[in-house]
Amino acid sequence: MNYGDLIKDAFWLTLRNRYLWFFGFFAGGTSVGGNFSFPSGGSGGFDDDDFDDFGEPGQGDFGGPSTAAPGFDPGQWIFDNLALILAIVALVALIALFFIVMSLISQGALAESVAAIDRGESRRFSSAFRAGVSNFWRVLGYYLLFILIALGLLLAIGVPLALLAVGVFAGTESVGARILTVVLAGLVGIALLIVVFIPLSIIGQFALREIVVRRERVVASIGSGYRLFRRNLGKSLLVWLIQLAVSIGVGIALLIALLLVAFVLALPAIILAVAGYTTAAIVAGIVAALILLPILLVAAGAFGTFGHSYWTLAYLRLVAPTEGATPQPGQGT
Repeated sequence: MNYGDLIKDAFWLTLRNRYLWFFGFFAGGTSVGGNFSFPSGGSGGFDDDDFDDFGEPGQGDFGGPSTAAPGFDPGQWIFDNLALILAIVALVALIALFFIVMSLISQGALAESVAAIDRGESRRFSSAFRAGVSNFWRVLGYYLLFILIALGLLLAIGVPLALLAVGVFAGTESVGARILTVVLAGLVGIALLIVVFIPLSIIGQFALREIVVRRERVVASIGSGYRLFRRNLGKSLLVWLIQLAVSIGVGIALLIALLLVAFVLALPAIILAVAGYTTAAIVAGIVAALILLPILLVAAGAFGTFGHSYWTLAYLRLVAPTEGATPQPGQGT
């Protein structure tokens, strides 16, 4: 395997098939989250008697006459805004569900499309999307199985170390022994996590391609991925290390570029804010954010597509090392 050609092929495939960036955005680990906080004040309050103890000696007297502002009752606020809270929770749940579904579809769409393009076939957005939908339930089963495997391994590593620490804490009062046990348990735990989960992540990459490209069953794909990893142990680990290094390098470069673009876009807002034009500064900041957001989305999509293509091409080279297939330019844009 020529690792330089692998990176180059993944790069050109990503660049020539920009419709895949849509799927790369969802498949590249993008997550959605929400943040909801209560306001600092509101209607209603505690009874005055609730604060009587604060004026008595020894009960937390803050000194001076009582100047407490009307209190805020979280329970009453929740009751008064229950419909709004439920609507926000439902909206966040729907958005999270949408991203989960699109992530699963995108995994299948990218793996199938990259493999097809590598064979010299033509792919479009519509055909990629259909491939993702057709593999949805199999990819979902794959992720559920891997989550269970990961949880089982975490318990297998964490429970013995936790029991060891609890036993030492219960059996001795020595601070030095306790500290030494915690440190050693932590180091052993970190080492085991690295030794176990790096191979597991590589096996997972191979298993996903087994499901989508070779149409393996979910459980059988794990065994196939493990056997492929075992037969190509050194190559697989090197592929992972190169991908890690490339990801760090590209991530730093993208971060610097985005910070520079963000500074240039935000400069008018900063100047207006310093000059005292608050409203104009806010408007300029919103405009800058609206311009920067698509750039962020495009960068995330391209980066996600490259990473997925890199692993798919590596998988194809390992399962058929004698073919030496070279990715052909895709027809989509």
